[in-house]
Amino acid sequence: MSSASILRSIFIFITLVSFSLASNVQAKPQSGKKFKDWTVVCEKLPKSKKEVCNIFQNVTNDKKKVVLQVAIGYAPGSNEPQALVTLPLGVLLQPGIEFKGGSAEAVRVPFGVCVKNGCIAITKLSKEMIKGMKSGTKGGVKFAAAQKQVIEIPISLKGFTAAFNSLKS
Repeated sequence: MSSASILRSIFIFITLVSFSLASNVQAKPQSGKKFKDWTVVCEKLPKSKKEVCNIFQNVTNDKKKVVLQVAIGYAPGSNEPQALVTLPLGVLLQPGIEFKGGSAEAVRVPFGVCVKNGCIAITKLSKEMIKGMKSGTKGGVKFAAAQKQVIEIPISLKGFTAAFNSLKS
């Protein structure tokens, strides 16, 4: 699963979910800028040509294959941050995922859609979750594989605070 195809899927999903677009102007985050383990990526939405920026992190296995991607940002027209977690096809859909950010309490999130490159779970992030992610060093995603085994993949929170703050600068 390539980073570019995952990101395209995420941005298409954001476009489908977000019909009302914001007209407020903000300073633009710098696409491609790295904040330790987080990277800013910006893309123009196909119909409106509005630019949407997120921060993301790819988690790879020992063979350098992406096994999880987390993208965090603001949907057009929303002031609430959200996380999009993409896992490869073959996950058990019914239980969804458990998303943990630093010291914040984990939240259970259902899968919203599966596309060619993976299954996506999306959730709004509470102030408590953002605070926990900013103060922590690691988070994680738990899910069940098709064989019903529970898998937990760690997420680094190194650089998260600066990366997240860049979205609203």
